[in-house]
Amino acid sequence: MIRIQYIIALFCLIISATSKSQDLVKYVNTLQGTNSSFELTRGNTYPTTALPFAMHTWTPQTGKNGDGWKYQYSKKKIRGFQQAHQCSSWSNDYAVFSLMPVVDNLKVNEDERALEFRHENEIGKPHYYKVQFDNNITTEMAPSERGRICVLIFHKVERLTWYWMAIPA
Repeated sequence: MIRIQYIIALFCLIISATSKSQDLVKYVNTLQGTNSSFELTRGNTYPTTALPFAMHTWTPQTGKNGDGWKYQYSKKKIRGFQQAHQCSSWSNDYAVFSLMPVVDNLKVNEDERALEFRHENEIGKPHYYKVQFDNNITTEMAPSERGRICVLIFHKVERLTWYWMAIPA
């Protein structure tokens, strides 16, 4: 009996050592389902970057501050990168803030600081988000348990500004 248990254990060890684990996250695109509007809903999602059960999430923000529609695929400008708790575009978020890299002069108005981008220069994964703006600023985000890691790459810029805006609840 003990000999059979050893054979089974050895067989399981060989199987587990030779099998390759699949990276299923490579199939996830968090931009899927973001092409929604007030007139027609196509998913009502936003490209959040977060760990499971994290305190909050991070997302690019194409919508206006305080608007429930944080990200819409049809928009051509990003207004900031928002810390969020929102579960649906139909319910507004609470206690959020938005961060945005700005070059040259400080631009507090969200319409003035918004930067144009193309979706070909955007990657949305649960564990990683990257966008390169048309002005060559690149923003990369990865989640942590209680925040995010953010990398900003500026190409040939004279003056840098990091803008932080708290959004009233």
